Amino acid sequence: MGKITDRVSLQDVAESLGVDVSTVSLALREDPRISQKTRDKVKTEALRMGYRTNPLVSAWLRQVRQPEIAQAGVGMAFLLGTGVNPNVAAELYYRILVDGARAEAKALGYLVTEICFGHGEESRLKKALAQLRYRGVRGVMIFDPEEALPASVVEDLETDFAVVVLLRCGWGQRFHRVGADVAANVGLALEQLRAMGCRRIAFPIHPSQAQRVRKEALATYLWQQSRWPEADRLPLPDTVVEHTPELFIRWMRKQRPDALLSVKYSLHQTLLSAGFRMPGDLIFAHMGTDGRPELAGVNNRGFEIGRAAIFKLAGLITGNRFGVPSIPLNTLVPGIWCAPVLDAAAGKAAAPAKAASASRAQPRAKANAPRAIRRTTKSS
Repeated sequence: MGKITDRVSLQDVAESLGVDVSTVSLALREDPRISQKTRDKVKTEALRMGYRTNPLVSAWLRQVRQPEIAQAGVGMAFLLGTGVNPNVAAELYYRILVDGARAEAKALGYLVTEICFGHGEESRLKKALAQLRYRGVRGVMIFDPEEALPASVVEDLETDFAVVVLLRCGWGQRFHRVGADVAANVGLALEQLRAMGCRRIAFPIHPSQAQRVRKEALATYLWQQSRWPEADRLPLPDTVVEHTPELFIRWMRKQRPDALLSVKYSLHQTLLSAGFRMPGDLIFAHMGTDGRPELAGVNNRGFEIGRAAIFKLAGLITGNRFGVPSIPLNTLVPGIWCAPVLDAAAGKAAAPAKAASASRAQPRAKANAPRAIRRTTKSS
């Protein structure tokens, strides 16, 4: 009977060398009972023939031989750059992403080792990768928003592991990626806002901030705006306004938009504190409403992005596709438009506790300020 597949087996390598299968197996596992000369010979022949170990079988055999490792299933590792920026781990969207990845890994029967890292941890990360190799863990998902992984760690990953990068992180790394379809999501948000009657839609991103994800978002916004009537087009800020509430509010009052499209959640609170009524004075649309039902905007479906990353990683592991892919592939998950969840009793968007208390703290006269400023500007 012929072979079912063309995959090179231990038996093939053994027959080519004229040795026993057990000799090949021990040699490839660097067993000291086999001489270094024989080990080198076996490894050279296995490489020439294209032999690759099956990580699922290897992990199972390691469980049998070394039960002290206590693995109940095949492992994966998450490298999470939460120590680089302390705000990252606190972000709701990040937690949703990782929860999706955990859920899919569990559904597929994988055990997950989570390794958090920050700056200057090259030695610890290299030791962690060595431990993963020893345990037979060959699949790694990376979340590295600040691109803080040391070059030597990336080189190790490129050599021995199947890797998927979460979101649009790690542009300098040659791995597969899974993330939100930013261009499609911005287009969807603008389409929905225009359908709601909004004509002047502001996007408070300065060109100097057009990096990574924001670059795609800004490009899509400018392209869509170029198709609108000239009276509907708004200029970008002439400086960075997102991080300075005074500059941001001044820019908003000058532009007088019907809607604001934002990637920064805190701007919603800034507008509330300045007395803007939403949707009374304008519509605030957020490009990441995952876990924020009080806001209108695009839900990036972060949970599904996390699941998709693990689904792709599992395929790489079972297919023995380790190291740098010849063609890195980007998997883009489209978002969905979400209207704010209304409080049935009050007939308005249900706001989180902080937003609600901030809104109640504003006097009525101050709440009407943006509209009064608009009338003054028009009459002058």
